[in-house]
Amino acid sequence: MRPFHNVRVLDLTRVVSGPYCTQTLGMLGAEIIKVEERGEGDATRGGIGIDELKKEGLAATFIMFNAGKKSLTLDLKKPEAKEVVKRLARTCDVVVENFRPGAAKRLGLDYESLKQENPRLIYCSISGFGQTGPDSKAPAFDGNIQAASGMMAMTGEPDGQPMRAGFSVCDTSTGLNAALAISAALYQRRDTNVGQCIDVAMLDSGISLTSQTIGAWLNGGVVQPRRANMAINFEPTADVYNTADGSMILAIMRDEHVKLLLDVLGLAEFKDDPRFANREQRVKHSSFIRTLVQEVLMKATTAVWKSKLEAAGVPFSPILDLPEALTQPQVQHRGLVQEMTDAKTGKPMRMLNTPFQYEHGSPAPSGPPPRLGEHNNEILKAAGYSEQDIAALAKNEVI
Repeated sequence: MRPFHNVRVLDLTRVVSGPYCTQTLGMLGAEIIKVEERGEGDATRGGIGIDELKKEGLAATFIMFNAGKKSLTLDLKKPEAKEVVKRLARTCDVVVENFRPGAAKRLGLDYESLKQENPRLIYCSISGFGQTGPDSKAPAFDGNIQAASGMMAMTGEPDGQPMRAGFSVCDTSTGLNAALAISAALYQRRDTNVGQCIDVAMLDSGISLTSQTIGAWLNGGVVQPRRANMAINFEPTADVYNTADGSMILAIMRDEHVKLLLDVLGLAEFKDDPRFANREQRVKHSSFIRTLVQEVLMKATTAVWKSKLEAAGVPFSPILDLPEALTQPQVQHRGLVQEMTDAKTGKPMRMLNTPFQYEHGSPAPSGPPPRLGEHNNEILKAAGYSEQDIAALAKNEVI
């Protein structure tokens, strides 16, 4: 039995941050009712992916963030659709939305409105800048949040342009923060028996991710410069190096690991050299150390160094591309990649499990992602609508 087997979530979110949050809750066993725009659906239903699945509205990004959910289509501009949402909220534990701040209130679907239907409701709003403040209504996407959070300014080559991360780090971290906040609120409700209103901002999440670097400024006035691939403490033995056929990153920041590295590289004569004695000296003589280490690493392939460094217990990793990362034995052993077969097309659909496991009741996708409006009748009947009611909603283009 999974932890949230008795939790019901009304998902009014779209694209990445919100769906990532509700996907996590679903992996933990929650029933997720995904409300999608009538006729259009979530924007991520289009995009790259397997052609046969794309024709079914199951593009790659949608598959990743919507496994096991139930799809209900609604035109939220119509009063009948708002009534459907309110009726569903009465039997749900959680509502998650990521409209632009103020939009839910205009629709009459904000926390104050829905808690009248269900005082125990946990209502989570996800936005770019938060529900209040001078920038609250500004448009937000992962790129401009990375810029506004300070993370781009500290990423990239020292003399180059600021760089964004190669994936939507602010979207996904915000989704995780929202899932954590909802989980805590569900626990809190056991004692209080009342609901909770949660405000999760991408900007807050982005800044929170950079806590280690921010600490140097908050508690010392030091702004960390861009340092390419070098570690935050500027250790020359914690950086990217080339090999005869590729590259790897060394993550060596302890004196004992430095000595192990020197043994592996055949440079044992430097183990007592004062330039290698401690972090301060290594940083001071960074140019010398980098040149010395690089010359040796270029003499063999990545595979050769991998074998030697692993045997010695030196922290490092080859720099893998995505196919290599996902097919490495450790990732396969952890079962992180989950696969299902689409019953209609026979095509495989692959997604990721949660990055944590339990001894029992472990997280897992409860089923494939839904087609647009696939569960309209099921959801509405469970909410008390008759066949005639549902037919009328369809005729009036509500669903």
